[in-house]
Amino acid sequence: MKKIIYSLIFIALALLIIIAYGLSDFNSTDAKAENSLVKEVKTANENRIKLKDVYTNVSYDISKVNISKTESDGFSRVEVFDKKTGKFIEAYGEKVEPIYASNSKVMPQSNNIYKTSKLIIYKERAYGSAVTRLYTVLTIYSEGSFRQIESIDKAYWEKASDGDWKLENQHAAAISTTGNLPTTEMEASGTATIKMNATIFTVDLLDSTARGVLSKQGGTYYLRKTVDLGYRYSLY
Repeated sequence: MKKIIYSLIFIALALLIIIAYGLSDFNSTDAKAENSLVKEVKTANENRIKLKDVYTNVSYDISKVNISKTESDGFSRVEVFDKKTGKFIEAYGEKVEPIYASNSKVMPQSNNIYKTSKLIIYKERAYGSAVTRLYTVLTIYSEGSFRQIESIDKAYWEKASDGDWKLENQHAAAISTTGNLPTTEMEASGTATIKMNATIFTVDLLDSTARGVLSKQGGTYYLRKTVDLGYRYSLY
């Protein structure tokens, strides 16, 4: 019986040592790789990525990344990779959903074609196997070449990958950059906590771009990471 108890204690200590080592390495290699991409944005139009109809500003040097554009689940998707390492950095998505007149599938029209639509956009980051997205839903009015954001409807988080992990303590907000509506530019930001079981197999699943905290509930250890995302979108 004592041998069994000693064995269990030894396994628990070994697990804690492995997890502690993994946590100590959270702010090393990946953080350096990401920081190497970051530079000051000197002008309003520098380092912008165009999705389909909107633009987003990024904090890193565009010349140091590769950009891939695809269509997925109705979204125009842009994926960004480190040109030197090939590592996935982040992704952006945009989807337009027309708003039809009541009881009709025909868009309202006049002499000048106009429309109101819902614009759904997101920014995506991967923390190991945990892929998170911060969404914003906007109402857009357009007439000819003119477009404006009529309202900022909501901002929210979603899991973008399967697996035994959760998003907790979710906070998200989106505002007009001018402080007024209508507008042509908005920014969103949010924080959330990734929670997953801590084992020798999952300790390295979350990368070093966020804070890692080890905790215990009952007889189970959990790994938690507080992550944050932010972005700015412009219609022009």
